Amino acid sequence: MYICSCRALTDKDVNNAIREGASRPSAVYKTCGSKPECGRCVKAIVNLIKEHSQKACQT
Repeated sequence: MYICSCRALTDKDVNNAIREGASRPSAVYKTCGSKPECGRCVKAIVNLIKEHSQKACQT
């Protein structure tokens, strides 16, 4: 699923960036080699970061 249509970032791209240590949307973009354009995807990226953090705390 596309998270960022401006930069064609998928949920897999974002999750990989988070697994590599990105903990903020800006770090996700940097890890993916891009920059935000319109910003509509930031909320979705933040939600994925939170989900990853919650899962890490449960294990």
